[in-house]
Amino acid sequence: MVDTRDLKSLDLYRLCGFESRFEHRSTLAFPTMAGRILKSLSLAAILAVCTPLAAQNISYNLYIGLGPLKVNAGQASLSSSYADYDGRAAVYTVLSMTTDGGADRIYQLRDTIESYNTPSGESLFYSKRVHEGSKNNLETAVFSQDQGHFIVNLHTIDVNTLKETGRSTQWRDERIYDMLSMLQFARGIDTSDKEPGYTESLPMVNGDMVVQQYLVYEGNRKVKADDGNSYDCLVISVRDWKYEKERETLKAYVTADRAHKPVQLDIAVGPASLKAIMK
Repeated sequence: MVDTRDLKSLDLYRLCGFESRFEHRSTLAFPTMAGRILKSLSLAAILAVCTPLAAQNISYNLYIGLGPLKVNAGQASLSSSYADYDGRAAVYTVLSMTTDGGADRIYQLRDTIESYNTPSGESLFYSKRVHEGSKNNLETAVFSQDQGHFIVNLHTIDVNTLKETGRSTQWRDERIYDMLSMLQFARGIDTSDKEPGYTESLPMVNGDMVVQQYLVYEGNRKVKADDGNSYDCLVISVRDWKYEKERETLKAYVTADRAHKPVQLDIAVGPASLKAIMK
């Protein structure tokens, strides 16, 4: 049976017939670097000071990679607002991706990721609505602490049947991240004294598991966005291990200034390779 107390995301409450207890305040963009947005798609020592929030929304054009070609695939957006979470000040962040037109025949995607995190990046609640082809799941994570341990309760629900397909409780001695808090954390990377190859490892929720994600700084590169401008960007590779092999789940290009604005995201999604380019 699904524990409805854990279904705290506004849209997910509505989906399952519950009312939300959350109050949203002024809207602003939350320029976080998107990690492996759909699958993984995940630096305390280098995050002494949080990068400030910028009052703007970030929109992207999506492309499907076909060899050297890129085909228009749809749209993505990243936005945030201030919110109350059980009486705590929080930032509510929403990341959505939607394919359309001919791209749907290659790989249909309607995914929404939501999270409540403290301004310093501590995860409070996280949900991922994964609607890819016939797959239609809802993943939720509720975070807490007890006697110095970091705890997360994980659930996965089949939205078509509303049956629970996964449940677990994970403990760690270090902070556990969700995808968006990890990305907020990654925004704070200070590469001024770092060489390419510098790596940090973070535990991140993934379905009903917690997996290690590796953030690798690969140097700087000039990147042209769909707004017609070119940006000096840091290149961050997000990787994990599967079947005893390292795999890259995301390559993110974020501006080298203080904002660390994500300009381009190369994302591994199921059988497809997606590019999200800022417009």
